[in-house]
Amino acid sequence: MIVPCAVGRIGKFISPPGDSPEAMHATVPDSSQPAGTASTPCAAFCEVALPIPVDRGFTYAVPVSLQDRIMVGMRVLVRVKNRFETGFVTALASKTALEPTKPIIDLPDTTPMFSPELIALCRWISEYYCCSLGEALQCAAPPGAAMRAKRRYTLCVDQISSGRYTDRQRNVVAALHRRGPLTESQLGKEVGGTALSNTLQALVRRGLLLEEVETLEPGLSVFTEMYVRLIENAIPPREDLEALQRRAPKQAAVYLDLLNADPEQAVAALYDRHKVTAGVIKALVDKGLLARIERERYRTPDIDTPENSAKHTLNDDQDHAFKAIQAAMDTERYQSFLLKGITGSGKTEVYLQAIEHALALGKDAIVLVPEIALTPQTVGRFKARFHENIAVMHSGLSAGERYDEWRRAQRGEVRIVVGARSAIFAPLANVGIIVVDEEHDQSYKQSDAPRYHARDVAVVRAQQSNAICVLGSATPSIESFYNTRAGKSECLELRARATEAQLPSVELIDMRIETKEIGVNAILSRRLEDAVTARVAAREQVLLLLNRRGFSPFVMCPMCGWGAECTDCNVSLTYHAKGAFLSCHYCNAKRDVPGTCEECGHNPLLHLGAGTQKVEDYLLRSFPTARIERMDADTTAGKGGHAKILGRLAQGEIDILVGTQMIAKGHDYPGVTLVGVLNADTGLTMPDFRASETAFQLLTQVAGRAGRGDLPGEVIVQTYRPKHYAVQAAAAHDYDKFFEEEVAHREGAGYPPVRKMANIMVESEDGELASRAASAVQRLARNSRDTLGIRDIEMLGPSPATVRRVKKKYRWNLALLAPSSKALNAVCRDVRDAFAKLPYANQAQLKIDLDPHGIY
Repeated sequence: MIVPCAVGRIGKFISPPGDSPEAMHATVPDSSQPAGTASTPCAAFCEVALPIPVDRGFTYAVPVSLQDRIMVGMRVLVRVKNRFETGFVTALASKTALEPTKPIIDLPDTTPMFSPELIALCRWISEYYCCSLGEALQCAAPPGAAMRAKRRYTLCVDQISSGRYTDRQRNVVAALHRRGPLTESQLGKEVGGTALSNTLQALVRRGLLLEEVETLEPGLSVFTEMYVRLIENAIPPREDLEALQRRAPKQAAVYLDLLNADPEQAVAALYDRHKVTAGVIKALVDKGLLARIERERYRTPDIDTPENSAKHTLNDDQDHAFKAIQAAMDTERYQSFLLKGITGSGKTEVYLQAIEHALALGKDAIVLVPEIALTPQTVGRFKARFHENIAVMHSGLSAGERYDEWRRAQRGEVRIVVGARSAIFAPLANVGIIVVDEEHDQSYKQSDAPRYHARDVAVVRAQQSNAICVLGSATPSIESFYNTRAGKSECLELRARATEAQLPSVELIDMRIETKEIGVNAILSRRLEDAVTARVAAREQVLLLLNRRGFSPFVMCPMCGWGAECTDCNVSLTYHAKGAFLSCHYCNAKRDVPGTCEECGHNPLLHLGAGTQKVEDYLLRSFPTARIERMDADTTAGKGGHAKILGRLAQGEIDILVGTQMIAKGHDYPGVTLVGVLNADTGLTMPDFRASETAFQLLTQVAGRAGRGDLPGEVIVQTYRPKHYAVQAAAAHDYDKFFEEEVAHREGAGYPPVRKMANIMVESEDGELASRAASAVQRLARNSRDTLGIRDIEMLGPSPATVRRVKKKYRWNLALLAPSSKALNAVCRDVRDAFAKLPYANQAQLKIDLDPHGIY
C-alpha cells in the first residue's frame, strides 16, 4: 500500500515494512494531459523529466491526496534508485501501461514553476543541444530549485528474527534498538560505515525497518519580516495610557507611535527608532494591544540609476530603426532584427523606446546583456526609465535576491526582466519583445550542459511567442550578419554617434620596429607612454587593455629551462605578485612561489611576460601622481566588485584604469579620451577559426570607449601584426570590410556559418584511455553517418585539445561539420547512446557541444 505525502513544504512518504521498492518505468503515460493544464481528479500518474542525461520521461504514481493539486510544470521530489532527485512534471495521465510505479514523494509548490511556453522552449533546447528535457528544465529553473531529503529508519520489531543476516545488518538493528529512530547518516556513525543504502533497503524489504523520507526546506526560501499592528477595538482610555507612560514609558512610546502615525510598522524599525528590545513588543502583544504579523519582503538588488532618465529625441537612423521595430510589433507576428550600430550610436535608446511601445500594447519584455555585473550603466538606464516595473536577474545577486526577482516576474508584478544569459527563461506571461544587447558576446554561450547559446534561444522564444527579437551590436557575430544577407533577419544600421562626438582616431604601433629601436620588450611604447603622460597632465582619463591577468604568465629557470607547471593541468602557472603565489587559471590551484629551480636549484628564476599586475606596477612607478586602478578577476571578486571600480571611474576618481576585456564591455564614460591596447595579438594566436573575429570585436569595442564626451578620443594599438586584416579593419572602424574577408576564409574552409558544427570532447583521467575513447567516438560517428545515410558530414580529428589536460583529465576533440543541424543532432545522439554501452564508458566522459565557441 501507499501512504500519501503530506501536503506542504515538508512532505513525508512512508515505505511500509515488507513493501518491496519497485523500479521506475521509463514510459510516456497513456492519455497524457497537455502541458500546462490544471490537474484532474483522475491524474493518477505523471511523467517526470529528471535532470540526468537520459532522453525519456519517467512515470510515477500520484498519491490520492495530491491528485487534485498536481499540475504540469510543477516540481516533484522522486526516488531514483537509492537517491532522491528533483524532477519536473511534463504530463499527467489517468492510467499507464506499466505497473507498478513508484509514487512521488513530495509536491512542494502550489503553482507550476514552468508555463507551457517555457516547457516547449526547453523541449527545443533538449532536441537541438543534445541534452535531456530534465537538464534543460533544471537550467531554466530559479537557483535553489533542487530539493533535499533525508531518510529516517525505525525498528519495527523487538528482536531480530531467525535467518541469515550480515554483521552490518545486525549492527544496524542493534543501533536502532539502543538509540531509537535514526537517519542514514546517524546510523553510519553508529555502525562505523557510510555506504549503508543496500543494507538498509534489505532490512526494509524483510520487514524489520520502517523508512520515512522527509523533504527538507528547499533552497528557494522566502524572506519574511515581522510587523506589529494596532488592534483598533482594544485602544485603552486616556487614563490607562497615562498610567502606561508612568509605569512603562518605552511600551507607551511604541504604542503611541503606532496610534498617532502608521498603525502597522516593521518591528525592526520600532527597535531602531525607540531603542527598545523584543521584550517591550512582547509585553504589548501580551496585553492585547498589538498583534504580530509576518510579512513577506522582497530582497531587492541595489542598482545605481542615472539622474537624467528622460526620453531622448531620436536621430534619423534611430527613428528609422525604431519605426521598423514598432511596425513589426504591431502585426503581432514574429520578426527578428539586427541593430548594427557603431559604438555610441544610441542603440540603448532604441531598445528603451521599443520596449515602451511593447508595454503600451500590453506586452512584456526581456533584455539580455552580457555579464551584467560589467554593464551597470545599461541596467541603471532601464531601471531609471521603467522604475519598479523591472526585475534584474544575474549570477552576481545573492540566491535570495535572484529568487525574489524571479517570483516578481512569475507573479506578473513586473513587465520587464533585464539579465544575463539565464534571463531568457524569465517566467513572463506575454512576451512581446526580446532584446539581446552586444549579441556577439561569447558569455551568452553556456559551457556546461545544456550548452545553449542565449542569443539563439532568444530567437526561438520570440518565434514561439510571436514576438520581436532585436539583436544589437557594433560588431555583430559573423553568424548574425550572415543571416541578414540570407534574408533570415532584417538589418537596421546606426551609422553615426547619437551625440556630436566622433569616432576616435586609431593609431597602430608596430612593436617589431619599437623593440628593434629601443632594444627591449617595453610594456608601453614610446608613443603610448607620451600619450598617457599628456592625458594625466590634462586630468583626462585613460583605459589600458591587456587581456591577461596576474603578474607574469611564466616562471622559468634560465639555466636548465624548467618551468612552473600545474600538476593537474597541462599549462604553466601564472605568478601573482599580490599575495606572492603561483596560480593555475584553469583549475584555480595555488601554490607557493619556489625560491630556487626545482630541477637544478638555480636562483633566481625568471618571471617572463606581462599581466595586468605587472602593468599596474609599472604605471605606479612611471606615473606616481596618477590615481591608478586595476580591473580584472582578482580585483572584482565579491559582490559589487565591478560596479565599485566603474563607479569610481564615472566619478572621475581614477586617472588610469588597466584591465582585461572587462573594460571593453559597453561602458560610457565621457572623461575617457585615450584607450591603449598593449597587445592586440593575444587573441589572434588562438587555434580557433573564430580567433580573428574575437580579436576584431575586442579591439573595436575597447576603441569605442574613447571620445564619448566633449573631447575627442584617441586609440593607440600595440601589435606585432599590424597588417592583419582584423587589426586593419578595427583601426578603420570598418565592420563590413572585416566581414567580407572573414566570410571568404570561412567559405574556403567550410566553417560556420557556411556549415553547422558540433564538437565532441572526450575526457578521462587515463591518457591512453582518452585516446582510445576518442578513436571509438570517431568510429561510432562514421557508423552512424553511414547507417543514417548522411554522406555530407565531414570529421576533423580526433586530436588532442589545445590544453591537453585540465583538472586531471586528458581531453580529445572530434569536430563534425554538416550543412544542417538536424544531421549533426542525429549523429551526436547516436554517438552518445552507443558510447554509453562501451565497457569503459564509466571511465570516460563525452561533452557534446552544438555550435561551439572555441575548441580548445
